[in-house]
Amino acid sequence: MTIRAVLFDLGNTLLEYELQGRWREFLRRRLEEMYPLVCESASVALSPADFAARVGEIIGGEHARQIERSGRSWHFAARLREGLAQAGLSADAAWLDRLTDAFYEPIRACTKPYPDTSEALDRLRSQGMPMAIITNSPWDTPTRLLRGDLEQWNLADFFRAFICSGELPWRKPNPSFMSAAAEALEVPARHCLVVGDTPEVDIAGAQAAGMQSAWLNREGAAFPTSGPQPNWAAKELAEIVQALVATGSDA
Repeated sequence: MTIRAVLFDLGNTLLEYELQGRWREFLRRRLEEMYPLVCESASVALSPADFAARVGEIIGGEHARQIERSGRSWHFAARLREGLAQAGLSADAAWLDRLTDAFYEPIRACTKPYPDTSEALDRLRSQGMPMAIITNSPWDTPTRLLRGDLEQWNLADFFRAFICSGELPWRKPNPSFMSAAAEALEVPARHCLVVGDTPEVDIAGAQAAGMQSAWLNREGAAFPTSGPQPNWAAKELAEIVQALVATGSDA
């Protein structure tokens, strides 16, 4: 089957996020750090720790995780608005944007590309391969923030489309999410290759959408014996790119 477009996951595939595995801890800590900023425009009746706990439970608690597991998104602004309401506060759109940007700043500061990212993307672009980002952003934060993670490393221009749960009503592995990328690139789903690190999200989502998949296994983990299997598996992006180039994108 000819590959005519490559859809890349972002975190742990192209960019390394040092917070991986510590997102819940970061959420509470960052909200507590933002307490003085919130107090600039409102009187908060809670302590910093109680404020962080109450708002954090809305943004990343069990209700939010149930929504995520269903394959639907719940955009960060809506989560934050409801969390602030639980703390007795309200915020207009401009204030929500300011708080969202402040919340995300430390994430960008601890983000960097893997050593093989730029070279792999450049080689695919030299072959005329259309590429897109397909990513579940943390807590469905806005697309502009994740795009900024790429822009700071001069990587954003490699991609013709940026499909992010921060704008769509779905999350991976929902096939509608994956199909949105194919439609944005104007490439049939069967000619798209999904490259990602998470079997139950990237590989399962690719199969559900009728796409091919490549599991990027940087840690050398064992692939689950049950569930959808990838068409390819590799420890480095270069292996996947080399296979595409060597076969003339006919996989």
